[in-house]
Amino acid sequence: MSLKSSSIAVEGVAPKEPLLRLNGVGKTFGTHVVLENIDLSLAPGEVVAIIGPSGSGKSTLLRCINQLEPPTSGRVTIHNTTIESGHTPTRRELMALRRSIGMVFQSFNLFPHLTVLRNVSLAQERVMNRTRAEADAVSMQLLSRVGLADKAQQFPSRCSGGQQQRIAIARALALDPEIMLFDEPTSALDPELGLEVLAVMRELAEGGMTMIVVTHEMHFAEDVSDRVIIMADGKIVEQGPSRDVMRNPKTERAQRFLHAVKDR
Repeated sequence: MSLKSSSIAVEGVAPKEPLLRLNGVGKTFGTHVVLENIDLSLAPGEVVAIIGPSGSGKSTLLRCINQLEPPTSGRVTIHNTTIESGHTPTRRELMALRRSIGMVFQSFNLFPHLTVLRNVSLAQERVMNRTRAEADAVSMQLLSRVGLADKAQQFPSRCSGGQQQRIAIARALALDPEIMLFDEPTSALDPELGLEVLAVMRELAEGGMTMIVVTHEMHFAEDVSDRVIIMADGKIVEQGPSRDVMRNPKTERAQRFLHAVKDR
């Protein structure tokens, strides 16, 4: 398991202030409760894996964090920016929150009519006011980091699914986020291509990137993350150090889910 000093309590050293705090976050669609009373904090440099059965609210939780789905209860705090449920955030509040967060989705969401380089550079120019030359320089560094510098002038359709997902990761990193959210980034890929993406995510984790990863990759959850959260029916049913939760779950619901996954 990857262990980073920011997520380990050291005697005589005060823990770092959390980068992210969720307090009582809930989400309903009509009468359907998707999330209920979620409390969560994320320390700088910590990698958290969220696992659980389909329909347990994992993806919705990520979307509530970056306000793609406004929570119907509770509050989300990143640094000193707090957005309360029921309050329509200002443009400035949303910009402050989203500038701190990068998100990678199940689908790649690349612009098919733009080259790989323009896909990574465009948001930098629009959001961060970088010149095209500055943005392209950053983009090339990031494409090199994910092993795709040679694809810069290609269009996404000429890239494999695994390559497109790595481009999406580079695009998210280009905005200098403090937290990366991954929503089952390998679910649309075959196992071999998925390994390419997981290798990049592992490198990010080892480099100290703060991450929340919704995943069905159980080995990644145990070996790379610092903490595993198991969700079911819109609630957190168990959480703790990754190896402890994955190998010795305490709650009956967590045991049932992990047994089902490992017995497949």
